Amino acid sequence: MFARRAQSFWGNQQGSALIEGALMVPLLIAFFFGVFEFSWFFYQQHLVAIGLHDAASYLARSSDPCNPTSRAWKAEQEQAKKLATSGSISGGPARVRGWTSEMVALHCTKIDNPIETNGLSRYRGSSIYTVTVSTKVTNPSLGFLGLLKLRSPIISASYSQRAIEPR
Repeated sequence: MFARRAQSFWGNQQGSALIEGALMVPLLIAFFFGVFEFSWFFYQQHLVAIGLHDAASYLARSSDPCNPTSRAWKAEQEQAKKLATSGSISGGPARVRGWTSEMVALHCTKIDNPIETNGLSRYRGSSIYTVTVSTKVTNPSLGFLGLLKLRSPIISASYSQRAIEPR
């Protein structure tokens, strides 16, 4: 009896649209939420990149860039970390949920600026540094990846900018 009913459904074209819809609607919903989740990820990655750019620019334009003996250097580092994560040197709500100033790493590298045979240095300024600001933060997922039992991706970014000490 079951085989006869299955045979009648198989040949009936009136219910085919319902079956096609029942198969396609969940796939379309999953596709929509997947696109939305990845768009969210790229937006969060963009916010992190903007924050790192702001922090590196702030440090490169500070009064005494890359001088650990300076009294202002420690305070400028903390302000740069707050600027990266919140958009303000005084702190505030995070640009990306879960991103804290402790996750931001700052590094200065001195660039060789030798004095040429004509008595002038290759680059203007007494000392030249590269300020690098980097971070790793777990993307705050919207939840769709969790439904699929996938881990949230990790945003790993860095930004470098040249800092020139005045003569």
